Amino acid sequence: MKKKENQFLILENNGSIPLKKWLSENGKTQEKCGLVNIDNTKGMFALFYEESGNLGYKGIIQNEEANQVSLSSIPKGEQSVAFMFCNLDAYSTYCKDYREYWKWVSERNEDRYNVNQNHGQNYDSKNMMHTIRLLQSCEQIFKTGSLNIRVENRDELLDIKAGNWSYNEVMQKAETLIQSIEHYHSISKLPDFPDLGKTTKILVEIRETLYS
Repeated sequence: MKKKENQFLILENNGSIPLKKWLSENGKTQEKCGLVNIDNTKGMFALFYEESGNLGYKGIIQNEEANQVSLSSIPKGEQSVAFMFCNLDAYSTYCKDYREYWKWVSERNEDRYNVNQNHGQNYDSKNMMHTIRLLQSCEQIFKTGSLNIRVENRDELLDIKAGNWSYNEVMQKAETLIQSIEHYHSISKLPDFPDLGKTTKILVEIRETLYS
């Protein structure tokens, strides 16, 4: 999943920069921003800013659980200070994942929670370990065309499970694997669909061996 800040981009100098970086560099806060839709576009907004807060701008997002950006009523004559693009579909997905995570927190297994509290990394280390393992398996399938069930990096995976990696380190590992998967997928010679005849034949042979 992409980070939330990557869904908000300010258009600048024929390119774009993350909204969070733009706000920081310009000494602004998102709460004092006002957004309006740009006609005939999707995810494009004109961004206004009012330092005193007297114009009642609603900011960019109301809270972490909001799955849409906030729109404001802009007085006539005000000039926009920037144009912002928001990947609305990706942002909505992020918000859904965010809510599901906190739902898990409220229903978490206490023993697993205590492990996570003890290592102090503020993430579910067991879940992250399995995530990395599955991503590595996916990479291996597209890279080699086969799957080796026995992993060769057991110590690395156990290190992640123990919480010895920071959250940023684990996320960087995941992002690198995703990029590698996309690369090998693009050049993979694996068929788009399985050979149903072959797999059915193998299944029949397995059952005949087990139950005959």
